[in-house]
Amino acid sequence: MPAIPVTDHVRALMRTCWRLGGLPEYEPLRLSDWAHTLGYRGHILTKSRAYSTTYAALRADRAEHVGQETRPDTDTDAQWRYVGSGHSPGAALIAAGIADDLAGNRAAAREAANLRPGRPD
Repeated sequence: MPAIPVTDHVRALMRTCWRLGGLPEYEPLRLSDWAHTLGYRGHILTKSRAYSTTYAALRADRAEHVGQETRPDTDTDAQWRYVGSGHSPGAALIAAGIADDLAGNRAAAREAANLRPGRPD
């Protein structure tokens, strides 16, 4: 298990699943079979019918959407086109100003932290 690229915390959880999965009283839970999912950082572990939708509903919506034909009289673009990337010249100036402000704030915070009473010079 050391070769698995996960955090020490996840590795500990996986080991616990394997250890508990070997106990007769937890055998019906099949913890050993599912130990690997503790390392998955996606939404499957947090999916809840109370706070989200179900996979069945998502599949049904997707099937309905795929089954619809695109009509030329709709206002939906049938083709994508590249329009550019990055900031416009004006937005680039604003972004540069924000970056300068943030750098100045960080420098001021470092300086203030160094001037605190009780801090060795």
